[in-house]
Amino acid sequence: MAFAAAVRERAGQAWRALQAARDNDDVHATLVAEHEWEDIRRVARVHGVSLSDGGSLGQGADGRTGA
Repeated sequence: MAFAAAVRERAGQAWRALQAARDNDDVHATLVAEHEWEDIRRVARVHGVSLSDGGSLGQGADGRTGA
């Protein structure tokens, strides 16, 4: 359970960083944040950790991020 909580916390951080980079129109930061977001999603998927928490992480039903 602690691992899953840590993955979810990191996913939340990654999602917030991605949104901030997009809001600031920072192309480089967006690329870095997208990589981090995809990486933590992969970790969650491999370990069976659900990132679904009512949509606050911005993941759509198809698993893709909203732009």
